[in-house]
Amino acid sequence: MLKLIARLYTTLFRSKQVLIRQNGEIYMLTLASWVQPVLIALVLGAIAWSVINAKSVKRQQSTISSLQAQTEAAQQRFLNEKQQMQAQLAQQQQTLNELSEKQLMLQSLVDALPSSLNETSGDIQDVDENINADTSAENDISNQDSIPETNSEQSESGSTEQQKEQPQEDFNTQAQLLVANQRDLLTALSQNIQTRVTKLATGLAEVGIAPQKESSALAQGGPYHQLELEQLPEEYLSTIDNLVVLNNLEQVLTTLPDSMPVAKDNYYISSQFGFRKDPITGKRAYHKGVDLAGWHKTEIVAPAAGIVLRAGKNGGYGKFIEIQHEHGLVSRFGHLHTIKVKKGQQISKSEVIALMGSTGRSTSTHLHYEVLQNGKHINPIKLTKVINRVQ
Repeated sequence: MLKLIARLYTTLFRSKQVLIRQNGEIYMLTLASWVQPVLIALVLGAIAWSVINAKSVKRQQSTISSLQAQTEAAQQRFLNEKQQMQAQLAQQQQTLNELSEKQLMLQSLVDALPSSLNETSGDIQDVDENINADTSAENDISNQDSIPETNSEQSESGSTEQQKEQPQEDFNTQAQLLVANQRDLLTALSQNIQTRVTKLATGLAEVGIAPQKESSALAQGGPYHQLELEQLPEEYLSTIDNLVVLNNLEQVLTTLPDSMPVAKDNYYISSQFGFRKDPITGKRAYHKGVDLAGWHKTEIVAPAAGIVLRAGKNGGYGKFIEIQHEHGLVSRFGHLHTIKVKKGQQISKSEVIALMGSTGRSTSTHLHYEVLQNGKHINPIKLTKVINRVQ
């Protein structure tokens, strides 16, 4: 077998001479039998290496292309997620702005409540806490607006998806809680305001007082602060309007005669308002005021602020004072001993205006006290009781 191989080797790889002609000269190169297989092996090895290297390059190019495609896909996913989160944050910010505006309006409503309704002001603390909690949630979510690209692959995992959804769920929960609290507070405010308005309006109507919508005599003014009401629901606007009505009615109360013009311990009622037997003639008559009997020269005070319309003698009234108050109210004081004010004088509530006497058509020392509203006589005692009841 070996001899056969040796014979085949000798036949295939005999010594060969190669003639090389260069520049007119001839060179002879002898290729020994052992050189030939070495050269063939080298050529075949070079060919094999070239083939293998070409396949390796192709495989690497394919891998690089695949990685580039994955990177571009990951970057696109990241951009999409970022856009979604930015849109989510914009929506959350809009929600917070609306809730904050409602919160500020609720706080303003509570601050503007009259003292008769200030017991509801403690409810605002719960809303403040919820606003702070929602602001913290909004800040936490805003911090996720910029996401590092190195985490783009991790965002594909289920746990990361849950972590991204959790802030949104927390924000929605807090926002819903705040909306519920604001709705409950607004409902409570609206109900309390409406109840108070009804009580005051009913009380004033009971004594025949119709408050004027505007009063030029009141000193009012101040810088104009326009309200931003575009985003407020109708129920907020309705509550604001009702609060304005309530504050006007409360202001009316402060200008009404809520006390008698004589100190409580210094008089007794000697004749009521309405039908009676006339003290001079003994016949049936209608008494348009009340008689407050007391000691001679007892001080008489103004039951409310106003302007003196008349001060002097007035027939059966004797020495007489007439005062113009707010909302068409007029008070009259008769049978006075001494008058301490003048016509046109501006007087304040509880200011001494006269001393009790028995001038004019009178049987003894007392004050004849009348109250008129737009020219119609009102029972002064009933007026005082109603005002004190609704205050």
